[in-house]
Amino acid sequence: MSEQDIESLRRIYDAFSRWDVEELIGDLAHDIEWSLPDTLPWGGMRHGHDGVLAFASVSQDHVDGRWADPDDFLDAGDRMVVLGRLRGRAKASGQDFEVEFVHLWTMTDGVASRLHAYFDTAPIMAALGQGGDAPAV
Repeated sequence: MSEQDIESLRRIYDAFSRWDVEELIGDLAHDIEWSLPDTLPWGGMRHGHDGVLAFASVSQDHVDGRWADPDDFLDAGDRMVVLGRLRGRAKASGQDFEVEFVHLWTMTDGVASRLHAYFDTAPIMAALGQGGDAPAV
């Protein structure tokens, strides 16, 4: 991965933390594959900018606050592994949550073309008031 790829991912996380969805999708491939754990209301596989916009809309319906704080960017050859923390407050319950994540990004010609997110969904589901027994993904 190049330094430009890392900067592109930093811009994505920065835009996401401000919920600037238009800026966020500006750094994503038009045919991005965006995959989050299915157990979340905003989870599953999303395709393209419209899919990311739908993801953002559904998550904003459920969660307030800063979302993904990246801590480390690890070069994995043709992919980038980002380690960090997901934080937020469930709108329905007012309960805060924080979980560690692993994001696996694929970059194509310097543009993020695939995201696979891995994290324990149980604390998030509990904060949402939808039970804490969701399997870890």
